[in-house]
Formats: sequence, structure tokens, C-alpha cells
Amino acid sequence: MTITNIVLILIVFIVVGYGLYYVIKKKKDAQVENEITVDDKTYTIETMIEFVKKRLDEITKINLYDIGLSEEELKRRKNKKYELKKALKGCTYGDTNDKRYVKELIFDILEKEYGITETNISKAIPFDIPSLLTAQDKFDILIYIYKKEFGYEALTELIKKYNLAELKYVEGETKPSYVITTNEIEDIYGQENTVLTFSDKLSVVVQRIYQHYKGYSAIDEIRDMNIDGVSGRSFRIARKLFKSSSTNRWGLYRTNIRT
Repeated sequence: MTITNIVLILIVFIVVGYGLYYVIKKKKDAQVENEITVDDKTYTIETMIEFVKKRLDEITKINLYDIGLSEEELKRRKNKKYELKKALKGCTYGDTNDKRYVKELIFDILEKEYGITETNISKAIPFDIPSLLTAQDKFDILIYIYKKEFGYEALTELIKKYNLAELKYVEGETKPSYVITTNEIEDIYGQENTVLTFSDKLSVVVQRIYQHYKGYSAIDEIRDMNIDGVSGRSFRIARKLFKSSSTNRWGLYRTNIRT
């Protein structure tokens, strides 16, 4: 065998070895492209929902045995994959622990991979311009702030503080009902004078993404609340909560009054 042949064989081995290394490294990283094309829609809720769906789908479907992991790393990634699959299934049925796990992962994905910052987060929800916030935005922020202090009693505390559990006559109906109007939400938000950190804002965005991805839309946080005993009444959550109507109200409760 000539020196030329030996050199050619070595070159082939180097090329093949580099190719295998590149493929294994690419699979091992198992991440979405680092370069995210940024445009006017990049930081909207809708765009981020699609990103999160794709990213979580990648994590749960990757073949870990095919990416050259060490035994320790393989075990760690298998546990993460199993926990995520379990949580995605459990949160569908309303398990609060699984819901918390999925939301924490979404938080990390948006902050560490998607590049959410104090500046661009307001493209998702205009936190710093109250006049641009919708009633739903304001309610989500209020519930988040109250939940930090009162946990699953947040809705009860909000209702008690502002006497929201009162029969009201609303335009277009002849009978009074238990509702929270958009005007009440606007007034309460103004009175609370909320100050949010970046972490608070991202948590609100994460909840909005989660509730459209795996949750129960606008009522997702409400359905987890403890709401019995408000003003001496026992409330059961209506099938459709917080759905805006032409009468500018949000239906909150159907009630059973217990004496």
C-alpha cells in the first residue's frame, strides 16, 4: 500500500468521522433552530403558542437511544421525557401539579430559547399601557397577583373585597343575575395599581399560552379556585365563564343559595 493510498484512507476516515460527529451532535442538542426569524408577529401569543407546541412535541418524540448520550445523561433525559409526557396527559384532566410542571417548562422555553425580554414581552400583552389592555388581560393580571398572596382563594378574596357577589341587573335582561361586568374589572384594575416584575409578566403570558394550548381557555385559572362560601353562598362555576357578550358583561357564576 502506497503512502498516497494511506493518506486517502485517512482523509476518508476523517470526513466520515466528522460527518458522524455532526449528526450525533445535532441530534443530541435536539433543539429548535437557534436563529429565530424576528418580525412583527414573533412575540404575539399566537406565534408563541405554535413555537411551544413544536418544542414540547420535539422533547416528547425524540429517540434518545439514537443520539450518543452517556448513561447518566440518557437516564436524565429519559426521566425528563417521561415526566413531560405524564404532565401533558395529566394537565388535560385538570391535575394542578402537572399543570404547574408544564407551565414552568413553558416559562423556561420562552425565556431561555425564545428570547423573551422586558422589552418585547409587551408585544404579547401591553402591560405598560393600561389603556391598551383588554378586560381579559386585566382580569388575568388581577388573578395572578391575588393568587401569589392567597393561592386558590384568590377569586374568593377578589369577590369579597369588591363586593362582586351581588345580584345585578344587566342591559337586555329582565331578571338580575350574578355577573362581573367589564366595567367592574376596569375599575378594580385601576384601584389595585398593580406593579409587575418581568417574571410576573412572563408568568401571565405563560398562563395565556397554556390555557389555549392545554387548558380550558379563559376559565382555566378560575376552575382551579376554591369558591364556596363567598358571602354566605355556594357558587358553582358556570359552563361558560368570562365570555364577553353584547351587553358588556362577563358571566361569572350560576348560583345555588343555601340558607
